[in-house]
Amino acid sequence: MSKSNSTAMTEFLFEGFSSFGWQYRLTFFVVFLTLYLLTFTGNIIIVTIICLDHHLHTPMYFFLSMLSISENCYTVAIIPRMLSDLLSLHQPISIQGCATQLFFYLTFGINNCFLLMIMGYDRYMAICNPLRYSVIMSKEACIQLVSGSLVIGLGIATVQLTSTWNLSMKRENHTAVSEFVFQGFPSFCEHKLTLFVVFLILYLLTLAGNVIIVTIISIDRHLHTPMYFFLSMLSMSETMYTLVIVPRMLSSLIGLSQPISLAGCATQMFFFITLAINNCFLLTAMGYDRYVAICNPLRYTVIMNKKVCAQLVWGTCSIGLLVAIIQISSVFKLPFCDRKVAHYFCDIRPVMKLSCADTNLHDIINIIVSSLVIVVPMGLVFISYILIISTILKIASAEGRKKAFATCASHLTVVIVHYGCASIAYLKPNSENTRDQDQLISVTYTIFTPLLNPVVYTLRNKEVKDALHRAFGKKPLA
Repeated sequence: MSKSNSTAMTEFLFEGFSSFGWQYRLTFFVVFLTLYLLTFTGNIIIVTIICLDHHLHTPMYFFLSMLSISENCYTVAIIPRMLSDLLSLHQPISIQGCATQLFFYLTFGINNCFLLMIMGYDRYMAICNPLRYSVIMSKEACIQLVSGSLVIGLGIATVQLTSTWNLSMKRENHTAVSEFVFQGFPSFCEHKLTLFVVFLILYLLTLAGNVIIVTIISIDRHLHTPMYFFLSMLSMSETMYTLVIVPRMLSSLIGLSQPISLAGCATQMFFFITLAINNCFLLTAMGYDRYVAICNPLRYTVIMNKKVCAQLVWGTCSIGLLVAIIQISSVFKLPFCDRKVAHYFCDIRPVMKLSCADTNLHDIINIIVSSLVIVVPMGLVFISYILIISTILKIASAEGRKKAFATCASHLTVVIVHYGCASIAYLKPNSENTRDQDQLISVTYTIFTPLLNPVVYTLRNKEVKDALHRAFGKKPLA
């Protein structure tokens, strides 16, 4: 650790067009203001005409209206400030103001690039594949393309902004922490070897179980269905999730723990958040799959086609990545005064407790994000199961009801344990539990919950057990 006594910057100054005389700046002001008003007015006219004229309600003009709106937002982020600087002496801009301007400039600048690419794709489909144009460029596809371009812009802007501010912002008179040390399980010093053996066995069982599930689903054509596709994605995500945390935890239990750099801690936290949120929303996608299978069986293969399944998986991963970027940006722009993390991995709350700064705002952001990524998917899953159960109860035969419940039992078991642990860990007040209790909850969702997935789906799922028997050359269970 080293001491930092650098001057804390609170504002910036734009040099602008300072090399030009007053008369030139006045000319620039008139020219730029005229161009800006023409641009702004022209884009508003385009958007208004496209909205009012039903003849223009086509993909091409939809993309054009989105581009016009994006271009207006892009110019609003830059031009008004530039015009005011041309008429006055340099006015300072706060660090927050500069960050906001940079964020919107990057977001809409990148969004414009991808919108132009989408418009090119639209013209390609219209000319090269006209008979299928209306099917391929449906309203849903157009909205997804526009949303995707905006998400890419937001994601890159967040990464760039975080990178720039971490590099350039100095804080005055605080201890610069360059690495963290995990305290691990200090209350269980006498039992560390026992914990190591238990956790290692559970970890190896988790890895082996998830690898077996993915392998069986890949090689057995009877399991090439949406439900097992989502299960294989969940197994891969759970495997990567444990790889991020457990090996380092095991090494610390036998005294091989090494300090972790800020970059290493941020990386671990990034993958932990991404994969944890990905798991939450994958369980939601699996719940939706069971809802369609039971409540709308005749259209199941049409609704849950390969494209939709791939989009759902891609969407879950995108949400995880976006939330992780936001959380990492929030946590690692803080100054840190202590290096001892009261945990066995870089989780958000233990790391924020090491900050010198007031973290109330970050705590609020954390609880809002946690609520959204836990409560929303959990709510969607339980709504799905309310509809599923109401449909199952209408089935006339007892055998039919039993079979329908059996297809959902494994998923529902995993859902209850997964969301239960996540809710206890992240939706409770900060001071509700002791550190030992928090660590016990963390062990549950980092070690036991990932093991639950392969155990439940191999011991309670007849189709998977039959596939395992076929793989080993045995007769499937009757």
